[in-house]
Amino acid sequence: MKHFLHMFLCLLCTHTAHAQQIDFNQPNDNPSQYLEEGYEAWGIPTQQQPATKTFGGVTFTVEIEGDVKGKTLYTVRWKDGRQHSKLICDGVMVKGLDEQGNRPELTTGRVGIKVHIAGLPNGNHTLLAYHNNTDGGDFVAPPISIDVDGVTKVTGIQQTRRATSLSESAKSSVEFTVTDQRPVTITYYTVPVEGTTYTTTSLELNSLEVGGDTFMALDPTPANNDRHAAWEDGKASLSWKAPDGTAKHHLVFGTDSMAVVNATTYDYEGTAASWQTGQLSPLTRYFWRMDEEDAQGKIHHGTVWSFQPRRKAFPDAEGYGQYAVGGRGGIVYHVTSLDDDATNPQPGTFRYGITQVKGPRTILFDVAGVIHLKARLTCSEKYVTVAGQTAPGNGILFRGAPFGMQSDGITRFIRLYRGHIIDAKDAQIGIDGMGMAGNDHAIMDHCSISWTIDEGFSSRNAKAITLQRTIISEALNCANHPNYGTGTQHGYAATIGSGQMGGLPGSFHHNLLAHNEGRNWSISGGLDGTGNYDGHHDVFNNVVYNWGSRATDGGSHEINFVNNYYKMGPATTMRKLFRHQFEGTGSGTQAAYVKGNIREEPSGSKVNDKEGDTYIYELSNGQVLNWEPWATKPFFESYAEIETAESAYKSVLSDVGCNMPTLNKHDARIIDETRNGSTSTTGSKTGKKGLIDHEEDSEGFDAAKLGITTETRPTGFDTDMDGIPDWFEEIAGTDKNVANNNDDRDGDHYTDLEEYLDWMAHPNFIVKVGDTKSIDLKPYFAGYPSFTATIANSVSGATIEDNNLNMVTTVKGFYTVRVKVSDGSDSMVRQFNFAVTDGTTGIEHVKTDEEQTDGPIYDLQGRRIQRPSKGIYIQNGQKRLAR
Repeated sequence: MKHFLHMFLCLLCTHTAHAQQIDFNQPNDNPSQYLEEGYEAWGIPTQQQPATKTFGGVTFTVEIEGDVKGKTLYTVRWKDGRQHSKLICDGVMVKGLDEQGNRPELTTGRVGIKVHIAGLPNGNHTLLAYHNNTDGGDFVAPPISIDVDGVTKVTGIQQTRRATSLSESAKSSVEFTVTDQRPVTITYYTVPVEGTTYTTTSLELNSLEVGGDTFMALDPTPANNDRHAAWEDGKASLSWKAPDGTAKHHLVFGTDSMAVVNATTYDYEGTAASWQTGQLSPLTRYFWRMDEEDAQGKIHHGTVWSFQPRRKAFPDAEGYGQYAVGGRGGIVYHVTSLDDDATNPQPGTFRYGITQVKGPRTILFDVAGVIHLKARLTCSEKYVTVAGQTAPGNGILFRGAPFGMQSDGITRFIRLYRGHIIDAKDAQIGIDGMGMAGNDHAIMDHCSISWTIDEGFSSRNAKAITLQRTIISEALNCANHPNYGTGTQHGYAATIGSGQMGGLPGSFHHNLLAHNEGRNWSISGGLDGTGNYDGHHDVFNNVVYNWGSRATDGGSHEINFVNNYYKMGPATTMRKLFRHQFEGTGSGTQAAYVKGNIREEPSGSKVNDKEGDTYIYELSNGQVLNWEPWATKPFFESYAEIETAESAYKSVLSDVGCNMPTLNKHDARIIDETRNGSTSTTGSKTGKKGLIDHEEDSEGFDAAKLGITTETRPTGFDTDMDGIPDWFEEIAGTDKNVANNNDDRDGDHYTDLEEYLDWMAHPNFIVKVGDTKSIDLKPYFAGYPSFTATIANSVSGATIEDNNLNMVTTVKGFYTVRVKVSDGSDSMVRQFNFAVTDGTTGIEHVKTDEEQTDGPIYDLQGRRIQRPSKGIYIQNGQKRLAR
């Protein structure tokens, strides 16, 4: 039951969603790494003079109190602390400054920081600050006092050192009144006790928040702004850390942030610091405010937090990047031009959609062909889906420069073939391929990367990512890499970093790495902020063929290396599949769980895991091994269906790379050569079979040889420009004149646009009512030389004869046929989608909601749903229309 909220209405006018929230960072810090979400960054340079910046119309000036001689403002940070809290891992403080420019610690005398605030409206205000020292080592510091316009208001604030949560961190809140819109001066200063030895007499300001209060709930679960929140049975459990002395909790919950800010009724009141929500949707962002009541009955207004339940990026997403949000719920951008202008991107081009369009978005392709990138292209915004499967013809191919995605990105069905270096200027625009460097919660699926010079793929400093069912092939080997001497062989596949700085692991599975000299993979764990070995890698079910002198090597704190298939080729000289290299660069441990991997010899015989033969550890730079390098069980769950190495070999060769709208000739050749253990190319400089030095050693950028076509969607293909073509909407029963991309017509928590994108991500066919469509299954199961095929789900009109899938039906609609193949040892299931149309633009009569009767409900793809949302559904064997 909701109760009337009281006792703090006078504070509502000063606490809004636009209150000033400042996070002190170092200048030029990467916001994704150090800026607390919802706050504005202020990187104050090292300087003796005051620093000034305006936030939301309110101007703040920070200066050293008193004489500045021998002192300077200085921003500090605890690098490892960002994995705990970005708000209190850095801050501004006063340091000493000597004639040589050194910044020694101040250890005697009072030290203060003045904060002048101008532009606040008349009335009562509060200012919240955190005081968490970020330096390492011993820490003894005096308490902090706070003056307002020269009058002491707060005393005895004990600074913390490297607290890892807001509830543990020292904090202060001071009240003041603005009259006649006059500026106010808040002075924070230390009060050393005579006779006490301090490691510092300075103080640190991590943040400032107008309207903040120290008597407030902190450390919420789900974490604030969590877009991947855990939920179960449609509900989420909310909890928080209440301040000491809390008598009662008052919670507001809703889907409108301003409504939650201004709410005057509560959804929960009680003494338990937890609450379970009602039914939620991953398509909705939720907001909640926790007000805490103290022993005197005063209710303290809390901060508004938000979260969104997690959901797979698409049904086949697996691993730690599977919950990437992508452009869900955002706008649709259509690529209508193959042109690229790096300095002045034009509307309709891919670069414009990446760099100029703002906000969550799904990028679709109305053109097919080659986009020659004129410079490196990196997505700088979260929540972007790149849907290459929507291209007509044979799809999209990027060449000439690299492309990098961003956190919470979804990139699918893209080809990037970089090509040789033309000149020095060309080398400067980037010589690698595709990447997820620094990404957090992102997934790359069914892409193809070839003809790179530095490395095909990179994900240094990433966390919670997935790279799946992607081909990395034919990295140019002896190709004049500008950072190395002439003749250097640098045909490298990938450097994979993941799970660093407290982040979740990265998943690398069901990928094909073929004809690459080295870095198949190079595992990059790095060091954490304290100098300990870092990194968490989940590497499983990959296929590697015809590597040269390096297979998989590198180092990470924790690695699962499971059920991978390595097939030696004519260029292979390194017999060891995995070399864990302990290089003496850090402290702590590095270890791996190794199981189920296979090395196929040139003779066709297979060698299972054996220490010293297929995997080893290597010591260098004086590294002393004082830990067990090989684990007996996995370090973490994989959140994926793990196959045996032999089964994965067949699965990968059957479904990998940019195979929608179709597999091009280059990738088909790579798959064939891997399966057959053959090569058809030779490096023009090295003479190594399969390891090319120039793209002209293989197909080159010859459209016919590659199987690349140039096509454009016809006018009227998508009338309402919602990303869903008219023909699809006509069959689905939605209005082609009204955008419904963000609707969820069947209530399954995938938007209508996402369902179309997933339909296009599998082999799909349009069939006229009464016609028969016959599909040769062999190309779709290329990893199975011979097999028996059956239909795994019952679909009227679908049959299999002589390994051909036949589909004929007299009923218009969408049909999904799941085909299972087996060779007696292993099996695999693939999905085939059919759109059956009557060849007209009309829709046959279906019953409306008013005519429906009881019974289970199904969508047009035969999936049972909880409720119809909009369009046609099936009940009791009949089509009905939900309006």
